[in-house]
Amino acid sequence: MIAIQHGSVGAEVEDVQRRLSALGLSCDGDLGRFEETTVEAVRAFQQQRGLQADGIVGPDTWRSLVAAGYRLGDRMLYVTRPETYGDDVRDLQRRLNRLGFDAGYDDGLYGPQTFDAVREFQLNIGLEVDGITGPSTLDVLTRLHRTHQSAPAYAVREREQLRRPTRRESLAGARIMVDAGHSPELPGILAPDGTPEHEVTWQLAAVLEGRLSALGAHVVLARGPATSPTPSERAQLANTEDVEAIISLHGNGVGTPSARGAAAYYFGTEGYVSERGRMLAQLAVDAVTAATGTPNCRTHPSTTALLRESRAPAIIVEPGFLTHPEEGRQLLEPAYQRVIASALVDALQRFLAGDGLRAA
Repeated sequence: MIAIQHGSVGAEVEDVQRRLSALGLSCDGDLGRFEETTVEAVRAFQQQRGLQADGIVGPDTWRSLVAAGYRLGDRMLYVTRPETYGDDVRDLQRRLNRLGFDAGYDDGLYGPQTFDAVREFQLNIGLEVDGITGPSTLDVLTRLHRTHQSAPAYAVREREQLRRPTRRESLAGARIMVDAGHSPELPGILAPDGTPEHEVTWQLAAVLEGRLSALGAHVVLARGPATSPTPSERAQLANTEDVEAIISLHGNGVGTPSARGAAAYYFGTEGYVSERGRMLAQLAVDAVTAATGTPNCRTHPSTTALLRESRAPAIIVEPGFLTHPEEGRQLLEPAYQRVIASALVDALQRFLAGDGLRAA
């Protein structure tokens, strides 16, 4: 899709505004025109959802905006291709998890694990076992719903994986996805010299891919220099290739040119996070800041599609601010890119060897 952003006009803008207004985010006075009030409403929505708060309606924001309009019971839920996605599915997953039926992360995707959890629930309560969440299943689920449980089933499972990880002595043979954030269709922010973010991330991704391949890793590149897959398509590729970890490279940017530093993001919703993703994010941001000397802007939960829809632990790394005059220039320098790539290789080695667990 083409990004809907400041200056856009027409029916697509009205659709965005109606959806925002239904969520209590006002766009008064901007009907059909993407002006500042709409930009602020989009940013507020993105902040609520753990998305990049850039005020632009790209694929991730649009899909989340559509998903936010569904409430449990609005429609029957079952396995589809592509997978059904919505806040109604997230609510279903939370309810099942709290009752002890492992529906996986509350990622809003009605995938195989949620389908199996629904079938197990139906079997336990004596309903027809079809994996379809219709009125009869919802009625019993609502009556049995508990609001408190010490830990959802998926969280227990992941913590057990952390205690007994599959450890690698080296990166040889490891399957890693390297994702160059943004694309020619959605170029991102600009460096001080006008270089778009998607070109900077491609340069970084190429350097990181070279380092990993030299160590014997099998590297999957999420996109090429001229291709523009959506975040969901990148996650699907990672799942198809059965990768062990995903590193997505982005640049940071704000209106204040003095802001600088490195940050990383992992999948997380209200109260529930990917423990492995958080560990990899911590190792990555610590390695980058130690190697470059840039401030540590820490790790943060996010619900962007690449993190939410991939089975492997996935992180987004922002090694610096493209909007900072000096740091933005450094991020374009091959020598600085090699420093970042080496730091990320070290983080991946520690993560796959289980060193992050011993240090935690």
